[in-house]
Amino acid sequence: MPCSEVIRQTVGCPGVSTGVGNGQIDLRAGSSSGGGQQGGGGRGGPRGGGAEAPVRTGPPTLEEFLASRTQRDEFTVTDPPAPGVITLADIASFRPAVGSDHMEPAGWIVVGLDTNFYSDAARHEVPGTLLGLPAGVRFTPRAWHWTYGDGAALSSARPGASWAALHVAEFEPTPTSHVFAAPGTYTIDLAIEFSAEYRFAGSPWVPIAGTLTVPANRIVATAGDAKTVLVGRDCSANPRGAGC
Repeated sequence: MPCSEVIRQTVGCPGVSTGVGNGQIDLRAGSSSGGGQQGGGGRGGPRGGGAEAPVRTGPPTLEEFLASRTQRDEFTVTDPPAPGVITLADIASFRPAVGSDHMEPAGWIVVGLDTNFYSDAARHEVPGTLLGLPAGVRFTPRAWHWTYGDGAALSSARPGASWAALHVAEFEPTPTSHVFAAPGTYTIDLAIEFSAEYRFAGSPWVPIAGTLTVPANRIVATAGDAKTVLVGRDCSANPRGAGC
């Protein structure tokens, strides 16, 4: 093991003798020589008829010194922390990608008809440094929380999907659609709840307790009434037709 400056100044390096008093200390042996005899009659020897264990003098051995340390700032830590040690606070520098909140029709709302909302957030890994070591954090979306700006809200375990992906017609209800009852301008917010896992190079994924909720993009849309009129043929082909 390399001999750091702290070890050298404190207990010396293995195999190197350091003067203590009138004797010499051997770090590998951890015993003293000179300056008094151990055993019968000398310091630490037996008294009376009973035998006593020799009294330990001098500094600890190198192994004892390392085992007694509570900080390892002089050494390179290569072993990852035990499961449960890492918390959400430790991964604050790892920012999950929330993707985008989408709406259909894009940017406008028809009063009385379903407006479809969906998210493209997905599981992903973010690389970085954790406790001074190269690591990765994997975020998995668990819940989507919409507020529609009219007092209504929805929490879903699914991100929703477009009408085309669901193979349904426009303005059809979906698990994440919403009907606005009155004209106006509405602010729609989405917050995504993530669970997290971490791993160091070559190690398996370890879950982190708890979840974190991150806001997605805000949508501002205007709701209006839709009117149905009869037109004479296609207005683009016949702009002067009835109803155009």
